[in-house]
Amino acid sequence: MNDNDPRTEAVEYHPFADDTEGEMRVLIDDLEEIRDSVTHTSAVPFDPFADDDEDDDVELDTEAVLRVAGIKTGPAAEDVNQKSRREALSTFRQRRGTTRAGRVVADGMVQLPFVALTNPQDAVIEPDPRVKPPTLRPGDIVAGQYEVLGVIAHGGMGWIYLANDRNVSGRWVVLKGMIPGGNPRDHGTAEAEREFLADITHPEIVKIYNFIDDPRVPGGFIVMEYVGGPSLLDRRRDQPGDVLPVDIALAYILEILPALEYLHSRGVVYNDLKPDNIIVTEDQVKLIDLGAVSGIGAFGYIYGTKGYQAPEVSTSGPSVASDIYTVGRTLATLVCKLPTTDGVLEMGLPSPFDEPLFRKHLSLYRLLLRATHEDPVQRFRDIHELRTQLYGVLREILAVRDGKQFPAQHSLFSPQRTTFGTKHLVFRTDQLIDGIDRQARITPPEIVAALPTPLIDRTDLGAPMLSGTSYAEPSEALETLRQAMKNPDYEGSVEIPLGVVRALLDLGFIAEARKWLSSLSFHLDGDWRYQWHSGITSLLLDDYPTAQIHFNKVLTILPGEAAPKLALAAVDELLLQQEGMESTALLASGVAKATAELGSSMADLDVSFLASLENTWSHITSDPMALRFHSLRLYRLVWATNPTTVSSAFGMSRQLMAENHLELAVAALDRVPQNSRHHRMAKLTTILLLITTDVSESRIRRAARRLEEIPTNEPRLLQIRVAILGAALTWLRAHELDHAASPNDLFDYPFTQRGLRTGLSDTLRLLARSAPFARHRYSLVDMANQVRPTTWF
Repeated sequence: MNDNDPRTEAVEYHPFADDTEGEMRVLIDDLEEIRDSVTHTSAVPFDPFADDDEDDDVELDTEAVLRVAGIKTGPAAEDVNQKSRREALSTFRQRRGTTRAGRVVADGMVQLPFVALTNPQDAVIEPDPRVKPPTLRPGDIVAGQYEVLGVIAHGGMGWIYLANDRNVSGRWVVLKGMIPGGNPRDHGTAEAEREFLADITHPEIVKIYNFIDDPRVPGGFIVMEYVGGPSLLDRRRDQPGDVLPVDIALAYILEILPALEYLHSRGVVYNDLKPDNIIVTEDQVKLIDLGAVSGIGAFGYIYGTKGYQAPEVSTSGPSVASDIYTVGRTLATLVCKLPTTDGVLEMGLPSPFDEPLFRKHLSLYRLLLRATHEDPVQRFRDIHELRTQLYGVLREILAVRDGKQFPAQHSLFSPQRTTFGTKHLVFRTDQLIDGIDRQARITPPEIVAALPTPLIDRTDLGAPMLSGTSYAEPSEALETLRQAMKNPDYEGSVEIPLGVVRALLDLGFIAEARKWLSSLSFHLDGDWRYQWHSGITSLLLDDYPTAQIHFNKVLTILPGEAAPKLALAAVDELLLQQEGMESTALLASGVAKATAELGSSMADLDVSFLASLENTWSHITSDPMALRFHSLRLYRLVWATNPTTVSSAFGMSRQLMAENHLELAVAALDRVPQNSRHHRMAKLTTILLLITTDVSESRIRRAARRLEEIPTNEPRLLQIRVAILGAALTWLRAHELDHAASPNDLFDYPFTQRGLRTGLSDTLRLLARSAPFARHRYSLVDMANQVRPTTWF
């Protein structure tokens, strides 16, 4: 319809207007005239329920206006309002369990499913006759307010009851005893716990409504929010294989960590984390059962669950480290089946030999090892450190399992600064230009220059000073840092002594840096930054076994970081180079292929091969087969997780070539993104790989097609063409063939011995024009003359 059509017009919408009556429009016009005639008007807050008791200059017959508008007044209006409220409340309650879309968590990496609420009355169970019967029965009234419906569980504090709060619109609550087993000796502890439990408020922790005394239960009850939903234990039991998908389990743990961090910041620990005590409700995750919460280092009865509780709690008391232990045990039970004895989880973790999941995701295994270490000092220091590594492990798992890459938003290292091992094979062709022989081997200096560097800890006392010296000359920075170490204000800094190490390394004083690190070992041996710098120093001193030890310690402390994995892969490759085995096949074909592909294939590794590895798959080894396995696996892992770390793609390709898996080596480099500045170097490298081993007509033609896709401004285009033509001619001669099976040309030359010689001669003469030295120019012309057809035919 057109805008000028008289049948179309805009009208003012009024919710109570009657289209068949004109009285309302007239009334509105009259009201506007009255309003305009009133002086001294002002805006006032609108209250729909307020009584207008003030005297106004203009009195309006409000009821008359409302009657004309069709709005009921008087008793009839009250009935309408009550009906409206009832309908709204009914709709609200009906939609309480409406299914919604899942929630995206963990920095957008995982979508947790929506879990519908459960009917509270369905949670009531029959008391277990094997334990002491509950004190309260259905229908009992507690504190004149809470009507007991029955029991929902039994724990260390006795029976847990579901009740209805008759004073708050029938709200469902949980009644839980304050004293374990009703032991009167713990009355003092219960009173103390009330003080901090009453002050706990966090969206992921069940709410505490009240504390009540009851003569039937010594110590009384905690009255808590009822959270309707399954526990993580229930969710796990509903999954195939009785385990949660590993990414979902990690996401649930990440969601609950802020609650534990909140408790720790208030000086208390949860003590009893386990799948039973984590409830999933709609799009929320909540901690329930605060009866075991206690102060850090508290004495007396500390509640916990065998198989989850840290071993030192009975002797050293609860701590942040003991809570982290329960986090590790909880995560382990969600993702794999742990052995039990009489229904109690056994201590320890299955090794990667026994658990396929740990073979596929060794970083997860190492994270659980550290979180559940017997020595509390060896565990993660706090929830923040644990969370950072959980994010890294989750990134890695999603990359390996699903091929999805996510940015490293929580990494403790900078991005890779440059690359190593990416140019050697292509640069070897420069010998055609200048006659200088080049080695296709990686070196420690280029590795160190490329590796990521630790980010400065902003909480360190010396962080501001280090930021100020980042652009200074190394010698000037060294002097500044040495002076700072004499200042008492920086006595507790870790970054300043390590900054001295970095300055010494930048100046090339490697031996002095090692001596300085030795002087710091007593105080900093457990710090990952100390271990990292010690590994770098050993690497520059060609002490590869010691570098391996230090980088392995970094990986043990930081299992979710890519930097120590890349460093270890490079060190293992250097050790193989040192033994002259960098090009020797060391693995069975199936093992190499499974390692390169990772994913599910790692779970199916040959048992005979597994027997050759240490129980924990430690990286501290000198066995060539283990070195090749770890180097290939780590390069592949880093490359799968972060496709910008191009050094890992080239490293993986080198290991696969050594294992005679040329097609997999080419495929690894083909994954370098086209928008990467290393894409062309990767393509040139694949061309050379195709004509290096097991040469065939098919591979020669593939290499030629790849080179034709390279822009003509590539400086090494002619050198690579010479390599392809030379490989083709060698192949024909080796097989005593005069021509190829296909009649198609190769670079516009017939694929015959005569045609290839013509192509080589022409290309060598073109190369001679760009030779930097006259002597070598003449050599290229001589080579062209030697290979030209007129010389041979």
